[in-house]
Amino acid sequence: MGSVQLLVVGVLFGAWAAASFLNGRQGRLSARLVDGRRVAIPCRISRAGSDRWVRGSFVIAPGTWSWERPSSCPEGPVLPSDARIVRIRKAEGRERNRLHHRVLVVECASADGDVRLAVVPGQLEHLVMKLAPAGYEVPGPGAGVP
Repeated sequence: MGSVQLLVVGVLFGAWAAASFLNGRQGRLSARLVDGRRVAIPCRISRAGSDRWVRGSFVIAPGTWSWERPSSCPEGPVLPSDARIVRIRKAEGRERNRLHHRVLVVECASADGDVRLAVVPGQLEHLVMKLAPAGYEVPGPGAGVP
């Protein structure tokens, strides 16, 4: 009986430690954004209709934003400067095989063509602040995202 109790305590402590780490990470990201420091949000980008997803970072700097690709992948889609959010949804069809199960797909429209971004839900709000048209609201947990 003692080993079962020890196992339960160990699992509970591990869950608490993981939750504390993830919550602290989100808090540090928000603090950097509020302080006006540069924030890089890791995500993936793909042209609409393409199955190829390329890693990169959506970088928010004071007064501006940009898209940065890793040096290992110099070619690939870019995020146009006039991109605006059209829809936020869960991964569908073949996307589910290529992306993490938790990511949300942000569909953006621009004059250069449509692109999709795959973003972890905890960092979605920061991206929406820069790309959303006026009056756009981020759907809450479990609401508005099919």
